[in-house]
Amino acid sequence: MLKSPISLDFNWGSFTQVIDKAPVQIHERLVEQGSLTALLKSQSSSFRVGVLGEQPLVPPQYIREALGEQTELAICREVLLFCDEQPHVYAQSWISLEANEHGLQNLGDKPLGEKLFEQSIWHRGELEVSCVDDLQARAQLCELFGVEESPVFARRSVFTKGSAKVLVCEIFNSEIINK
Repeated sequence: MLKSPISLDFNWGSFTQVIDKAPVQIHERLVEQGSLTALLKSQSSSFRVGVLGEQPLVPPQYIREALGEQTELAICREVLLFCDEQPHVYAQSWISLEANEHGLQNLGDKPLGEKLFEQSIWHRGELEVSCVDDLQARAQLCELFGVEESPVFARRSVFTKGSAKVLVCEIFNSEIINK
C-alpha cells in the first residue's frame, strides 16, 4: 500500500555524486535544465499526467528546510508522468500557499512543469540529485512503476518567484528507460 506522500528524505547532492551509479540512459533526464515535460514529450508519441493526490499538508522538516523554515502549510502534489502509457516519472511537488496563488492552483492533469517554464518569472534554483537509498521509498516507487526492485534516481530543485516557492522532485523509472 502506498504511503502518501512518499518520503523524499534522501541524501541530495551534485550529479557527480551519482554519475557512476546511474544508468547512462537517465543522465540526460537527471541534468536537464529546461522543462522535463518538454523533454519527455519530445521522446514519446503520447504523454499524460496521472494525478495520485493533491492536498494541503504540513511539510516535514526536510521539506521546510528546502522551502524555507517559515512554511507551515503547503500543497503536496503527487503525479505519475506517462510516456506511451508507461510510467516514466513519479513527481512530488510542494507548492507554498503563496506560490499556489500565482496560477499553480487546480492544475488537475496539466503538468506543473509547463506552468513553471511558460512563466519566465519563475527562477529555478540549483539542481540536486540522489540515488534513492530509503528502502521503503524505493519499494513504493518500484511498485508505482510496476517494476522489480531496482536502483532509483531522483532530482529536485526549488523554483522561486519573489518569496513564493515550489519544490519539485522528479524520480525516474530506470527500468522503463532501459527498454
